[in-house]
Amino acid sequence: MVLLIVVIAAAVAFRLYLLAATDFPINDGGLFYAFVEGIAHTFPALPESVSYNGLTIPFAYPPLAFWIGALLTELGLAPLEVVRATPIAMNIVYIILFALLLLRSGRSALFTALALLFLCTMLRSFGWLIMGGGLSRGLGAIFLLLTLFAIGIPGRERGPALPAWRVALAGAFVGCAILSHFEWGVDAAAAVIASRALGSPSAKDFVRSNLIAGTVAAIVVAPWLLLVIRLHGVAPLLAAGGSSSWGLLAPIGHLISFLLSSLTNPLLLIGGVIALRRRDYFWPAFFLLCLVLTPRHAFTPATLPLAVFCALAIISLYDAMVRRGSSPKRAAAVAAVAAAAALLSQSYRGITSGSATYRPLDREARTAMAWVAATHPGSAFLVVTDQPWPLDASAEWFPILARARSVNTVQGREWLPDRAFARWNEMDLALKKSRSCEAALAVLAQHERPQFVWAEARKDCFAAPAFQPVYRNAKVTIFRVGPAARWLPTPVSARRTR
Repeated sequence: MVLLIVVIAAAVAFRLYLLAATDFPINDGGLFYAFVEGIAHTFPALPESVSYNGLTIPFAYPPLAFWIGALLTELGLAPLEVVRATPIAMNIVYIILFALLLLRSGRSALFTALALLFLCTMLRSFGWLIMGGGLSRGLGAIFLLLTLFAIGIPGRERGPALPAWRVALAGAFVGCAILSHFEWGVDAAAAVIASRALGSPSAKDFVRSNLIAGTVAAIVVAPWLLLVIRLHGVAPLLAAGGSSSWGLLAPIGHLISFLLSSLTNPLLLIGGVIALRRRDYFWPAFFLLCLVLTPRHAFTPATLPLAVFCALAIISLYDAMVRRGSSPKRAAAVAAVAAAAALLSQSYRGITSGSATYRPLDREARTAMAWVAATHPGSAFLVVTDQPWPLDASAEWFPILARARSVNTVQGREWLPDRAFARWNEMDLALKKSRSCEAALAVLAQHERPQFVWAEARKDCFAAPAFQPVYRNAKVTIFRVGPAARWLPTPVSARRTR
């Protein structure tokens, strides 16, 4: 119990440090800032559409997190603070709920402490949840855990039928998860099905439980869904549903990635095998369901079962050594060394592979955007960086902070017709993969002709006299596009054949 308290305290302290050390949302959140402001203007009602980057976006995104954000602005919190602080606060609730869930499911305090320690040292377990975009992701994650609280983690043996109120409560949490973030809602629904498939005493109870939970979830979601359909039809929902680039082979790729990760942290695979051998099927089933049903964000919820696998492997190692005659002290020492080695390995891989992207937008970029807002508001810009669009904080925050338009920003086009998201996403990929200035300029030429170029990368591609620098700092150079600039676009189909 002491170890559990220490782990929780350390995890909470780290997140409080993030709150104190940042003055701006981590990475993304510009689009969500626009959503919060849009709802604040019509609060408590939802707006029909939201303005962002010169676009009129049908407001078809699950609205609950943004409605709560707008409520916080009504209570006096600035919208930027909502997007900065709320995801981190939600993540504190998330880790505490996970610990309580394990304790409630019968796990010991030591097991819970180990699982939470492994969870909190996996970058994927919090990186995408503490960002500005964690405003919706984080709330969905909380409702997933609340769903598991209500429905229960089944043990090795089937239990009695659950009372209707608990199943209905789980359904309500599933509905709230869907209203927060669709993929977390799918994971929550899958958790209910898996829990009752493994825990129901009979097929009749399995069907009854899922009918109750499904009906309640549908009742919770229906008002918002009917409102969207009445205002906009199904087109924005279909467009958003088709915005994922993940294919049918994605789960196989994720399994391969899991196996490769097991080479540096074998506890992942060992714990999964032990769970299967003990007929403790829920967490392995939930892991696979995440990979299959929500491949785009699968490894964020999958960190929950992976943490359980690691803790199970460590506890099993200790138990096996004691059964074979080792002293408890020696067994504990060996288990502690194994845990420390795995923790150091996965922490090092996380820090070196992706932690640089989990930071607020650079001050230099914000200063430059303030200059644009003061001198060229409403102008059209090409925002050129070297980051893929999900991690391109400059492109997403530019319309908000610069009060100008970025003609190549991908965010916000998920709900637009005519494959807008797919086309902008494809051009963004082509730009980031281009290896020459000629290829990069050919891609940029496919966008609306801008008045300025915001360059954080490929600055040497914008040469005088066609491009005249009008602003420069350590992060960004802004070029005015002169009449002599000539960009010859390369058709997408031609690029594909190269």
